[in-house]
Formats: sequence, structure tokens, C-alpha cells
Amino acid sequence: MKDQYEQDLLALEAWAQSSNEAGWLPSRELDELGRLEKQQAEALFAQQGQRPLIVAFFGGTGVGKSSLLNRLAGVQIARVGVERPTSREATLYLHRDYQIGNLPEELPMDETRIEYHDDDSRRLIAWLDMPDIDSVVEQHRQLVEAWLPYVDWLIYVMSPERYQDDLGWRFLQQRGNRHSWLFVINHWDQGNEAQAGQLYGRLEIEGFKEPRILRTCCLQDSHPDEFSKLEETVDRAIRSYGLELLQQLGLQARHRELRSLAARYAAVLDSWHLEALQAPWQDILNQHLDGIGNELMLNADLMARSLKETQHLGFRKTGLPAETLQQLPDRLPADTWNRRIDTRMDTLILDLQQRLRDKGIQLPPIERAFDGFGVQVVRERFLAQSGKTIARAVARPGTLLTRGLNRLLNWLTWLLPLLASVWATFHVVIGFYGGTRYGEAFLGIDFAVHALLLILLSWLIPWLLSRRLEPSAAASAGRGLKQAIGRCLGDTRKEGGEILQVMIRDLQDQRAGLASIRDGMEKDTPESAPLAGAGSLYSAG
Repeated sequence: MKDQYEQDLLALEAWAQSSNEAGWLPSRELDELGRLEKQQAEALFAQQGQRPLIVAFFGGTGVGKSSLLNRLAGVQIARVGVERPTSREATLYLHRDYQIGNLPEELPMDETRIEYHDDDSRRLIAWLDMPDIDSVVEQHRQLVEAWLPYVDWLIYVMSPERYQDDLGWRFLQQRGNRHSWLFVINHWDQGNEAQAGQLYGRLEIEGFKEPRILRTCCLQDSHPDEFSKLEETVDRAIRSYGLELLQQLGLQARHRELRSLAARYAAVLDSWHLEALQAPWQDILNQHLDGIGNELMLNADLMARSLKETQHLGFRKTGLPAETLQQLPDRLPADTWNRRIDTRMDTLILDLQQRLRDKGIQLPPIERAFDGFGVQVVRERFLAQSGKTIARAVARPGTLLTRGLNRLLNWLTWLLPLLASVWATFHVVIGFYGGTRYGEAFLGIDFAVHALLLILLSWLIPWLLSRRLEPSAAASAGRGLKQAIGRCLGDTRKEGGEILQVMIRDLQDQRAGLASIRDGMEKDTPESAPLAGAGSLYSAG
């Protein structure tokens, strides 16, 4: 169980660090992991995997914690005196079979006193006397807080006049479900049953089911008390539940804290609600890009009109100079996309990012999602696409239909005059033959004039039509520019919509990773049945 807890903790720490770096988990949430108790009591002992049950006396100044330990030991091992506070160090009393190893830094040797005994009947229990929790010396209170994560069973020692001290109750409320508890009213020779009843009632309010309260005196045989039941209660719990199971109570509490923290992280991820942004996100894109598209089309019309004005407007177009044609792929897009378009694109991006900030999204995922979707990127794509489209349009001006009609008319400009000439030649030959052989009249001036007019018109009409239908490089460049505008806006609209989808997928991956960790926690760390009835162990439910 301990190994599983460590694995779950490492998995959650790795996920939280990764999620924090990705920007989905705020740093303040990451700090919660640092506040989890990672201490393991096994680390205190030289023998790996073997340790006694650590039972600690916990309470305020002057309640007699050290006296109780001395009475249990039968010898003076904890310092007792009239000076307050008397407990300036932690005193650990345990069997010699369990040798203390190198204590962690938070439990310094110079503030910890170790006393060993050889009583095999007390082998499974290590008794700990901690400094006073209400000490005016901050270092003493810090030592108590440092020892608490290593304690399995807490004996809350109170005196009749101090059993409702707020500081002790705050500790109890914070750690009620982390330990087994036993409550002792010491100096019972100065107390009464009414006080014990009040204490019992308050403990029930705090969640302790049938709490066990013992009454003891500091001095042996000075007054009838229940001191003998103190050690007997712990011994009986060990016999009933087993040493290992009692040691796991704190570990189960840590598992619960870990699962609770994982659930809290899941709630943080669920709070972003990115899926609800999809409709307004697309509306923002459409609104801005439609405006940008209208302005680009207007600019394209102005550029095309300017080019047409450089051409001869008679029946025959003079066409654009070769130098101008070469410059069109670069000049037209650059003149169409101006600073005003840059500003409008900037406004679009800022508006989209503001929607994410309004949801509380952190900067890293926003920057990551918008990487590759900037004003410069869109502008350069537009210039590149437009340049290629215009170059193709100028190289092959007009449409397939207009180019086909133009070729047909050019073909007719020589075919029709040729056919008219053949027809006129045929009639001239026939007329000449009839005149010389049969004496018929030769063809006259009228025929010659009409024949010439027919030949001329058969050439002129298709020639004039071909000139009028000749594809214009300026018009083709304009059409190419508009096609490029449409494609660029379509790509930008698609990429803009994909930004949110990428963030949603990223967030879903984070949720899936956390869900896998949480599933492992639930499957591999079930609550032990005896400990589920926490009241029988006098711990908070």
C-alpha cells in the first residue's frame, strides 16, 4: 500500500508539473502538492520494513504528558519540572529491537531524545512525548508539527481546566482522520464527570464516534484513575486489528488526500468550458474575416481598374508593357494588403485571445495555440498565394471559354477571307471562260467591288471580334487576385477555427491523463474494512 501511494503520488506530481508547464494547472494549485505529507514512519528506523506502532502524547503546556510517559516507563525518562514549558524536546521510548536510523532534517537529533527498553511485552509500541503545542517558543511548535506525520496513534492529553483550549482543538480538527485517537483527562484528582461529559459531547460533534476518554493522575496511586487502561487500550487494538493495519490509518488518510487533490485538479480542468466557446469563436472569426475580405476585394477592384486605365480603350487593346506584366505578381498583392488590413487582423487575434482570457485560460496555452497564426504569417501567405495565382493568370489570361473563342476568331480571320477569295476567283474564272468561248459579258466593276467588299468583311468582322474578345492581362490579374483573396480567407478561417480545436484536444488529453491516474488510485487503494469503521478506533469519521 505504501509503494502504491508513492507511485500514485509520483504520477500525480509528474502530471501536475506537466500540466502546469502547459498552462492548464495554475501554480497555486501545484503548490497544494507540496503541502501533502510525504513522510513515512519507516524512514525513522534502521531496519527496513519493520517498525513499532508510534503512539504520541499530544497536548498543551502543563497537562502532564511527560509525567504519563514516565509512569508508563516506570523510570524518569522524560524531563518534568515546574518550569513552563517543560517539554523542549521530543522523547521517544521504544524497544531495543527497533533501532533509530538517521532522522530526517525536520527531526533534528539535538531536539530528539531516544530511550530504549528491553520489555518484550511492550515491544510493538513506541511511546513519544512531544513538546507543548501551545509553547511560546515557535521552534517547539514546529517540532510538534514535524513529528505529527510520523505518528500512528495520538493520545490527546488535557487537564480539567484546559480541556477546551482552542489551539489543541484546531490541531484535532485538522488531523482527526489521519490517526487513531485516545483522549486523556490528566490531573483527574482536580476534575469531575461533568467535564468528561462535556468533552465527550464535543468530540462527537467533531465526528468521533464513541470516543474513548480515560482519566489519569500524574502521580501513581495518588488517586483512583484509569491509567492501567491506557496501555491496555492500545495493546488490545493491536491484537484486534493487527500492527500493520493500524499503521496504515495515516497512509489511508494520505490516499484520501491524494484522491481529493486529484479530484480538485479535475474540477480545475473542467472549469475552463472551452467547448462552450465554439459557436461564439466561429462568429468572431466570420465577422472579422468577412470585413477583411470585403476590404481586400475593394482594394482588388481599385487595382484592376487602375491597370485597365493604362490600356488603350479603342477597338484594339494595346496591352500592358512587358515590364509591368513582370511586376504584377509582386506589386498587386503588396498594394492590396495594406496597413489597415494588418490592423484588422491584429484586432481579430486580440479579440479571440481575449475570449480565452475571459475564461481564465493562462498565457502558455494561448501562445502555443496562436503560434503560426499571426498577422505576419497570414500576410506572407496571402502575398505568396496571390503572387503565384496572378503569375498564372497573366501567363494564360482569360478563361478557357474566352481563350477558345479568341483562337476561333483568329482562325476565322484568315479562313473566311480565303473562302471569299476562292468564291470570287471561281466566278471570275467562270465569267472569263464564258466571255471568251461563248461571247458572254465579262464580269463588271460592280462584281469586283462587291467581291472585294465580301473579302474585306469576311476578314474585318472576325478580326474586330477577336480584338474585343482578346483576354486582358489586367482583368486576368484582377480575377487571380480575387481568387487568391478567397483562398487565403478560407485557409485563415479554417486555421482560426482549428486554434480552439487544438486547445480543446490539448485540454482533453490533460483530462485523460488525470483520469487514468485517478482510476489507478481508486482501483489499487481500497479502504481497509476494519478502518472504515473509524469510530471503533476512536478516530474522526
